[in-house]
Amino acid sequence: MKRSIPAILILLALGGLIFIQFRLLMVGVRLEKQRFDHRIENALQNAVLAVDEDEKLAEQLGRWLASGKAEAPPALVAALDSTIAQAMEREGINTKVSFAITDYFARRVYLSSPDFDTKTFNFGRYTMRLGPAVVEWCSKTALKAELSCNRALHLDVPSLFTYLLGELDYLLWPSVACLLVIYAGLVFLIRTLRREERLNKIKNEFINNLTHELKTPSFSISLSSKMALEQLASGNPDKAREYLQIIRQENEKMKVQVEKVLELASLQSGRYKLNKSEIQLRKVIGEVLAEYSPALGQSKIELRIGEGLQSIIADEAHFKNVLRNLLDNAIKYGGQQVDILVEVSRENHFAKMSVSDSGPGIPPAHQKAVFDKFYRVPQADGHKVKGFGLGLSYVKQIVEVHGGKVLLESQPGQGTTVTSWWPLTE
Repeated sequence: MKRSIPAILILLALGGLIFIQFRLLMVGVRLEKQRFDHRIENALQNAVLAVDEDEKLAEQLGRWLASGKAEAPPALVAALDSTIAQAMEREGINTKVSFAITDYFARRVYLSSPDFDTKTFNFGRYTMRLGPAVVEWCSKTALKAELSCNRALHLDVPSLFTYLLGELDYLLWPSVACLLVIYAGLVFLIRTLRREERLNKIKNEFINNLTHELKTPSFSISLSSKMALEQLASGNPDKAREYLQIIRQENEKMKVQVEKVLELASLQSGRYKLNKSEIQLRKVIGEVLAEYSPALGQSKIELRIGEGLQSIIADEAHFKNVLRNLLDNAIKYGGQQVDILVEVSRENHFAKMSVSDSGPGIPPAHQKAVFDKFYRVPQADGHKVKGFGLGLSYVKQIVEVHGGKVLLESQPGQGTTVTSWWPLTE
């Protein structure tokens, strides 16, 4: 829980920052809207003035308004659209603008731009009476005396909010970039905290296992030393020799455990030297399998080597240790009676060695982590099989420094297969 507190605080800070940035963005939009309103009102005023000063356009528009016709000539609409666009451009407004000419109270639309839509058009947002020249031409040519020439020009920007955001690029994109960086940092922090938590758990398990593995032979050595001294004192050297032999065996066990840890550390730090040579696969693998024959019990090991595959170039000692680690795992975790198959075949320029067992298999959730140093797959009744979780990590390191790769395939209840590829030549 304590490790999660920084992530929670950063998450709250990120949420607060997002809220502040959103509020600042809205303030920026409002300020930009005020600037835009001022500019478009100037543009509207200039457009009305330009129509009034253009005698031909003013006459054409006035006469058409007085005619009461339902549809405006395309040339008139295009001329008005061009005049309004020029007024907008002079004010620095680079967005699509719709327009409509109505009576002053916007109850009837007389003329509009091609993209005009009465359902979405915002009447009255930006509006101004037409100039006196247009009104005069309308009044002079009106067919009906009671016709009112009091008309207004309305402007509307359909995508106003998008336009305002575009004008705030200098504020919007740096804010988004900063938020993305903070979010990425938060994700990285959470992943790091989880990884550290997992490594801390693995480290504690490793220390417990190491303590147990070293404590047992240490206790045996201590007890055997005491018994050997007693036998020597009582003049029984043969019995003392038996206890000394036990001390020697237990000391070898401790030495092997310590060497495993030191060897893996040297591999990861790069302080290693491979003594590669041509090794005969059938001979070397047979020697390793012979070591396990006395301890197999009801279990069985079968060896298959493909035709034409005689040797590879590798460090013999490390190659044997890789095979030993794979066999150890198959025997220890496979149950009381497990069938093991060691199969070697040729695949392109590699020797493919697979060690398969008929054991309980590994759950999919743990398969990616089995090659991590110190990682051990949880078992139903705890880690009933003792070890450090170094075997598969060592296998991966050795195979990769030889230029090969390792793959694990497993199905719960159907066994596990670990396949390694070894280069046939340097």
